Amino acid sequence: MVEVKTTLTKPTFITMKDLEPGTRVNMHLRVDSVQITKQHLGWEEGLTSVGIALVGDEHGCCKLQATGAQLDTVKPGQLITIRNAHANVVKEHLLIEIDKWAKVESCKQSVAA
Repeated sequence: MVEVKTTLTKPTFITMKDLEPGTRVNMHLRVDSVQITKQHLGWEEGLTSVGIALVGDEHGCCKLQATGAQLDTVKPGQLITIRNAHANVVKEHLLIEIDKWAKVESCKQSVAA
């Protein structure tokens, strides 16, 4: 068998001014506020919460939707890094959705407000 060596590419992080709907994004953001919008009882997961957070950087702000364990990282005042999140337009407003393929973690660098 021939082994194929794959190399991972570094993610390209964008700011709010470069955000376009219908794309997958990598961003460093500051969380302003979080509101739990829905809680439902799942078959395997148990009680799952869905929350909407207001996030932004020095260029603007928008809403971010997180679910379940992602809400443990998305807290007011936190600096977060999101990877592979989906940017959509919902009711004429921009919404960043953290789905099952996306990753959210605490940010290691500063984000200007």
